[in-house]
Parts: sequence; structure tokens; C-alpha cells
Amino acid sequence: MNQTAYPSRPGDSFVERSLDMAGCGSILPLVCRWLERAAPKGFVIFCHGLSASGRDYAGLSSHWASHGYLVIHPTFPDWIGAVAQSEPHLGLDPAGNLTGWADDPTVRSRMYEILHTPSYWLERIRIVRQVMDALDQIFDATCGQPVTPLPGAIAGHSFGAYTSQLFAGAEIDVPGEGPCTFKDERFSAAILLSAQGRDQQGLREGSWDGIGGPMLNVTGTRDGGAKGQDWHWKVEPYEFAPEGDKYLAVLTDGDHYLGGIARPDQSPVPEQRDAVDQITLAFLDAQLVQDASARAWLGAIDGRVGSCPLLFKRK
Repeated sequence: MNQTAYPSRPGDSFVERSLDMAGCGSILPLVCRWLERAAPKGFVIFCHGLSASGRDYAGLSSHWASHGYLVIHPTFPDWIGAVAQSEPHLGLDPAGNLTGWADDPTVRSRMYEILHTPSYWLERIRIVRQVMDALDQIFDATCGQPVTPLPGAIAGHSFGAYTSQLFAGAEIDVPGEGPCTFKDERFSAAILLSAQGRDQQGLREGSWDGIGGPMLNVTGTRDGGAKGQDWHWKVEPYEFAPEGDKYLAVLTDGDHYLGGIARPDQSPVPEQRDAVDQITLAFLDAQLVQDASARAWLGAIDGRVGSCPLLFKRK
């Protein structure tokens, strides 16, 4: 059991800015957050879930930023606003409130189709690569050029967790191309929030053999997959990846939104949100800046973080 919150001190103030970066390919300007009066100790590229955008996940992003990370959010073409604009036959108003899109069977079916369309998988890869290639521009426009190279992590929720595990080294079968890997050595660690297992989006037996680096896999016991899979399917990235700095957190009664990490109105459960904040920050500190106290804190988790019960494993 972990009685002591991580970290024990409150975070510092941070800056938030939207950046129009030429060549990044993002549908919306990049949303960036970083410490106001200190050089960042690392950076995180955060990949949103299906229908969400770079404007979402502000609470989790702000938590990381206030504790020393430059957090960069691109927006991908599966954002519901982009889909509404590019597919007017769906009858959605791109300028309207689109948060209820899942209540429309036609739109829900189309978004499910997008999730399983390889061109959308690959477009996410292309955009993240362009963001990484533009890091110097992003540093200049935000926190300034670092004195020494900054360690970086790839992170994401749902469809974004899929993107993240590809950059971490997961191999997929792309229709018409066969086995493909997209590992990027510029990332030192990966965070997968509600990830995917076998037999979806090209993932299959052996997909995770190439993830040799640090990885955190987070899900909940009420978190299900797009094809009706239960939470056991969500932990397959952890179970099948090789040993070495791999962590798994399964929140008791946590659903797909893990306490409301994407938007405050999506299944808000404060104790779950707080547990995700603490575990992910400790993981970043342990893996990107080699903080021994963060590693020890993670090692002490046994059944609960704060008031949130969970299953926690490491290997």
C-alpha cells in the first residue's frame, strides 16, 4: 500500500500555449504546457484517443507540466471536428458541440470504421514523426533550447495508446504491406493508457517482442475493448512484452476513461484520476530522469494508491 502521495510537494506554475508549427501536420495547433520559471527535465508527446483532440487531457498534462515536463499535444485526423468537416454527409456541425457524437448510430459506426482503417493508424505515425522532427522549433517557441538533450516519452490514451505502443516497438501487420515496425529511439519510455491487445489493428502474437524499453500499461477492471473484450485484453501489452522496467496498473472499477483523464465530465472518479496522475508522474521521473525516489515509490505500491484500490505489477 502506498500511503504517501507522489510527489509530496505541490507542482509549480506552468505555461500553456497553442503553436502553429509549419510542417508538423497536426489538424489543430499543437497544445504545449511547460514550467514557467525552470528548464524542463524531459518532454512528452501525448496522443489523444479516437474523437478527442490535443485540447483534451488538460488535467493530466498540466500535472506533468507543473512537475517539470514539456508536454506536447498534436491533434490527429480522427478528431470528431475534423471528421465532421471532411464528411458532411454525417450531418454534424463542425462548429457545434460534438461531445454527444456516440449517440448517433451512423456517426458511431463511422468512427468505429476509422479506428480500424490503416491509413488513420499511419497518419498518426506520420504526424508524431513530424512533431519530433520539429522539436527544435518547439523548444524555441516554448521553454527555450535545452543545454543538454532532453529525454522524451511517448504517451497516449485509447487510440493514442495504440500509437504509443507502435513507437515503443510493437510490430503490426499492415494490410498490403505485411509486418511493420515504427520504433523511434528518440523516445526513452512509453505510457499506454487503455491500450489494445491481440487481433485488433494489426496486433497479434509476438507484436510486443520488440518493446525492450520502459513501459507503463494502465487500465481498469471495467475498461473494455472496441470489439467487446474485457480488461484482461487491455493488459496484453504488459503481459507479452519482455521483462525490464515494465509496469502495469489496473484500477479497481476503473472504466475506459480512467477517472476522467480525457475530459472532466467523462466518468469522473477523483481517486482514480489522482492515482493515474501519481503513477504516471512517478514513472516519468523514474525512467526519464532516473529518480531513485520515484523508482522506490513505484516499488512500494501494493494494492492501493491513496484511496484508489488497484492491481499493480512490475517486471
